[in-house]
Amino acid sequence: MRLLRKAPPEPARPARTARAARATRTTSPTQVGKNFVDGIRQFFYDTRTELRKVVWPTREQAVNLTGLVIAVSVAVAAFIGVVDFVVQKIFLLLLGGA
Repeated sequence: MRLLRKAPPEPARPARTARAARATRTTSPTQVGKNFVDGIRQFFYDTRTELRKVVWPTREQAVNLTGLVIAVSVAVAAFIGVVDFVVQKIFLLLLGGA
């Protein structure tokens, strides 16, 4: 089993007062771009890590499950079609249609 690489812990930042927070609220465009690129990089890293955990089905399992989904879909469609036909005939009889 491979060990997952963990992101380095973020350094602890000292608490800032409200005045200091307002004074340093503006960020430079280069810092915004760096944060954006770091966010994208972290997204792809996390995605790749999660995809390694996935247990992919075998080809036989995929074929069997696909057949099952198709069969259930056809059965449900047939059931709804029959119910629709019966309800339509009942309404025609009640409303005096031809």
